[in-house]
Amino acid sequence: MKQRYFSTFQLILLALFSALIIVAKIALRTPLQLSGHSGIFWMAIIIVGARVVPKLGASSIIGVTSGLLASFMGLGDFGALNTFISYAIVGVVSDLILWILRGNTENIVVAIIVGIFGHLGKFLTKWLFGIITGAPIGFVALGLLRAFISYVVFGAIGGILGWLTLKALKRAGFFAYMAEKR
Repeated sequence: MKQRYFSTFQLILLALFSALIIVAKIALRTPLQLSGHSGIFWMAIIIVGARVVPKLGASSIIGVTSGLLASFMGLGDFGALNTFISYAIVGVVSDLILWILRGNTENIVVAIIVGIFGHLGKFLTKWLFGIITGAPIGFVALGLLRAFISYVVFGAIGGILGWLTLKALKRAGFFAYMAEKR
């Protein structure tokens, strides 16, 4: 019998991480008034999910599933399609960077890089949607540098939080426990 790439248990874990992103988006509202501040939570969850299910495609599944959930719940600024693509691209770019860097999210540098580039994927998606919809990009460009910097900073902080969470899970014996259950 052919073995599946993701087990049912792994898919359930990925779905739970997707739901956790939605819960974080709804419940953990920070009054920073800076674009991209929710990346602190998103990227931490994506990085932890990519380590808990250490297979290529895990981050993409988290991103796509959370994008579907967010779209159906009406989250996001510019409609369901923008919301879905913005959420999905975070996971896809994170997977791509993990693949390029050989994916050890227990390394703080890798976690920070994944956090930055994964979150910048969302930034670029929103920027491209602005161009496609005919927003006055010349005027918007004045605020793009500030937004770009905040996406980088919040993505890096999310990477660090994800790395710290992985260290705590390792100290608590989570990964040893998971290895026993396989």
